[in-house]
Amino acid sequence: MEELIEKTNILISKIDDSEQVKRIKELNKKLSKDKELKKLIEDYSISRDESIKSKIIDNELFKEYKLNETDINLFIMDINSRLKSINGNKGCK
Repeated sequence: MEELIEKTNILISKIDDSEQVKRIKELNKKLSKDKELKKLIEDYSISRDESIKSKIIDNELFKEYKLNETDINLFIMDINSRLKSINGNKGCK
């Protein structure tokens, strides 16, 4: 069990050190500092106004974040797929 925990921690470190994760963390910090974009998101969450949504989607920083988020999600799906092939289709029992 100790070996499994150690290997899991190594895997987590490798993921955290990957360029994809570093980039998404960097973009997340930039997004949190973008007052205009934050205001648009707040306004949209209240009003659901499509013109506000368009402004959010047209924001270059938001576009870059979403692109990187998609890359991260594909990376996660790949990891899950590989784990499934290693473990077979056994579920937790």
